[in-house]
Amino acid sequence: MTDAETLMRQAGMTAEEWLRRAERAVDGMEISDDAKATIIAAFIQAAAQDQHTMTIRSLAEAGLLKETSY
Repeated sequence: MTDAETLMRQAGMTAEEWLRRAERAVDGMEISDDAKATIIAAFIQAAAQDQHTMTIRSLAEAGLLKETSY
């Protein structure tokens, strides 16, 4: 299991990579800076949600999630 400090560093590097990709995605678009900021924020939010979903999926596939009944 990866320790918390390593996970924190990796999360920062991941966020930086997402930011660079988002900036490249809006580079050259003839829209306002506010619109670019909104697109960048949405891009990063979507990437984070995808990362979260894939983490949950990998935990489930490894049998590490407890099944809950309601």
